[in-house]
Amino acid sequence: METMLRRLIGPEIELEIETGARPVIVMADSGQFEQVVMNLVINARDAMPDGGRLSVRVEELDVDEAASVTLTEGNAGRYARLSVSDTGTGMSEQTRAKLFEPFFTTKEQGKAPVSVSRSSTGS
Repeated sequence: METMLRRLIGPEIELEIETGARPVIVMADSGQFEQVVMNLVINARDAMPDGGRLSVRVEELDVDEAASVTLTEGNAGRYARLSVSDTGTGMSEQTRAKLFEPFFTTKEQGKAPVSVSRSSTGS
């Protein structure tokens, strides 16, 4: 995705992608995962109209029983963590309070995030 993300954000934003020494294997729908990453990157881009720094990090975590209560809803084990951070304008308390509402957006009409769809045809 790195090439596509670099095209999306433009040259005024510095993109840093950090991964561990070995690949992190995740069982997930790749199309949905790519859409999540792309939407986060687009939101970060929009929060940095004059440029800035965007960091995407993927890392593997070993979560013990004690940490599992706060980090993973009580399930110890190996996890992958995706972190996206930027030097953008940030969010107000009012915006943060609505983050998980299903149809909440701060975008103007017609400025919604790009959606990714995949289709396949059989032969």
